[in-house]
Amino acid sequence: MKTLRISDETHRKLTATLGTLMAQTGKPQTYQDVVEALLTQSVKLPKETLTEVENFIIENKHLGYKTKEEFIAEAIRFFLKLESEEHEYCRYKNKNIQKTE
Repeated sequence: MKTLRISDETHRKLTATLGTLMAQTGKPQTYQDVVEALLTQSVKLPKETLTEVENFIIENKHLGYKTKEEFIAEAIRFFLKLESEEHEYCRYKNKNIQKTE
């Protein structure tokens, strides 16, 4: 068993994650369980991507996203559904493009 020194802010975040993990599993959890869950269930994204997501949430509050985790989870579910259906799609930056036959 090892002892780790962490900041008060990190302790607060771990405690919040502990509460979430307990709610998900319905049984008592430990800080070790939280660290193991973070190591095995986490996805690392570039800081720029996270900043882009955070800015999108702030600029689009009317969409109802409260956290980046909520937004990212919904975006992944949307993309998985989109990819599993049989159709093609294209992304266009210019919204004035007209469809041609």
